[in-house]
Amino acid sequence: MTTEMVKGLSSDTLLQQHGDLDVALDSCYSGDTVVIFPGEYQAANLALLTEDIVIRGVGKREEILITSEPSHDSFVVSKADNVKLMHLSLIQQGTVDGIVVVESGHLTLENCVLKCEGTGVCVLTGAALTVTDSEITGAQGAGVELYPGSTAILERNEIHHCNNLRTSDSSKSTLGGVNMKVLPAPKLKMTNNHIYGNNGYGVSILQPTEQFIIVEEALSKGAASGDNKDDNTLSKVMQNLNLEMNNNKIEANLKGDIRIVTS
Repeated sequence: MTTEMVKGLSSDTLLQQHGDLDVALDSCYSGDTVVIFPGEYQAANLALLTEDIVIRGVGKREEILITSEPSHDSFVVSKADNVKLMHLSLIQQGTVDGIVVVESGHLTLENCVLKCEGTGVCVLTGAALTVTDSEITGAQGAGVELYPGSTAILERNEIHHCNNLRTSDSSKSTLGGVNMKVLPAPKLKMTNNHIYGNNGYGVSILQPTEQFIIVEEALSKGAASGDNKDDNTLSKVMQNLNLEMNNNKIEANLKGDIRIVTS
């Protein structure tokens, strides 16, 4: 460790140096920050995030690579009230669960690259996610999947080339950039995101059949085609679904930009 590496830290910062990310995470307590310098790392303890910590890369995010261990089911699993990952690249290799799973509490991803091999980011019931200035790509299902009763804020992200899973299941083939499972509806705020090149829809909203009929009728009344939507009708539907979208660029998705589908 050199003085250049820690020049951004205050003079009274208590430092512990570790040569292993797993050991560093195992030594953490709530309020701590794990600072990671350029290199390639693996850490099984990323699947056991139960303390309110910050994991921050120093340098270009493309140079700080954290890869999953193929022998493990999970990669990053957060259960703490507040966990923050910054300036990192997460590379999924062989794990079964989502590249990031928020089981409870709130997880923030800031300026990160998520290269998925399995499923994307999953936010379970009651959990919350904030993603800003990040890139999510390569997921077999949706890039971001919101379970009923979850909350997410997505701002200035690129979500692309997701839903690479070959399947005859029509419900799975609709998944693409962002997927919401309704009842109770998750809360989603999307601002200045670019969602493109996904094999399903840019944004898909999964609803039970009886709910779908009501919403589909409202949408059809205000939209003869995807380019001539009645903004008032669509905004009312989105409001009922706790979906707020502003200044997003959704394009070149195989199935279309946004769609409500039945479960």
